Amino acid sequence: MGQTNLCQSCGMPIDQNTPGGTNADGSISTKYCTYCYQNGQFTETLPFDDMYAKNYQRFLDSDMNRFQKFILKRMYTKKFMRGLDRWQQH
Repeated sequence: MGQTNLCQSCGMPIDQNTPGGTNADGSISTKYCTYCYQNGQFTETLPFDDMYAKNYQRFLDSDMNRFQKFILKRMYTKKFMRGLDRWQQH
């Protein structure tokens, strides 16, 4: 198994369950997931705090088991998300 890439916008693993988004030329992005990036553009232009809240809620609403959600609540912090490439300049 190779290393799993994390979306550099929301932090979600880019894998068979969440494929990469699409670049402007139609190629698959290895940097951003399909929820965050389509046709070379971000799908949401929300401010950081709003985007964090939306992503956090999406993870909590997902079909993860209770243990995975417990771990996520500890790991998915604003500090983690600010470390992703998209948010470095903000």
